[in-house]
Order: sequence, then C-alpha cells, then structure tokens
Amino acid sequence: MKGRTLAALLTLLLALALVGQTVRWRNRMSASRALSNVEALTLGVASGQIPPQALAGNLEVLRRAAALDPIEVGIPIARGSQYFLLGRPEPAEEAYREALRLEPRPEAYLDLGRAQWLAGRRDEATRSFGLALRLEPHLARELPSGAVGTAGTPSPPGTP
Repeated sequence: MKGRTLAALLTLLLALALVGQTVRWRNRMSASRALSNVEALTLGVASGQIPPQALAGNLEVLRRAAALDPIEVGIPIARGSQYFLLGRPEPAEEAYREALRLEPRPEAYLDLGRAQWLAGRRDEATRSFGLALRLEPHLARELPSGAVGTAGTPSPPGTP
C-alpha cells in the first residue's frame, strides 16, 4: 500500500508540473506573439509608413505581455522604443534600464544612450554609448550624429 500511495503521489506531482509547464509555455507564446505584433507596428512607424498614432495601444499590449512573461527582455526594450518614438525619453530610459536588469545587452545600452541623448543629458548618454561600443564596436554607426567620436567612442568607418 505504501508503494502505491507514493507512486500515486509522484504521478500527481508530475501531472501538476506538466500542467504548470504547459501554462507557462502558453503564456510565453502569447507574449511572444504580442511582442512580434508590436515590433512590426513599431518598425512601420519608425520607417514613416505608419502614422505615430498607431502606437497608442502598444503600451497596453506590452503591459499584458510582461505579465505573461516577466523575464522576456524584448518586452521592456519594445516599451522603451514606444516611448522613444512618442518623444518621451524619461519613461523610455526607465524601460531600457529594466531591460538591462534582465539581460545586459549592447543594444540596450545604445537605446538607453539614445533616450538620454533625447532628454539632453549628453554626458550620461556618452557613457551609455561607450558601454555599448565596448561590448559591440560595430554599433558606432548607430549613434546619433552629434555623438560620434565623443568620450572615446570610436567614429564609424569613413568618418574623420
């Protein structure tokens, strides 16, 4: 009887774990689809093909996606991009810092620097750009035009 009870208990625990993993997978897939849709719309706005007003609902979509997958670094990066395109550097900076807490990526340091640059905090932006370029020197071509060559950041190829 003891062995059967233990086997039944282990089977129940494994079934619960499987259900939990299935729910987690479903949530991550839903968050991933939402993030993909937001990124597609954002690229359309950034390229000028779609008007900026189209971004209005993205922040709510990203809030819901973050609740489904709180460790997906793309979600705060996308949220920062929304705020950046809306001309709101302070919440963009906050979102990029959240992304960096999840996973320090060179692109997140670059985006943080862009938000700081937009806010007029050039010294902070230069430090963020420097971190990005130390991790990925090829990002130099992505710097704002006035930031090229500042504070030891290498100039993009072909610039004096």
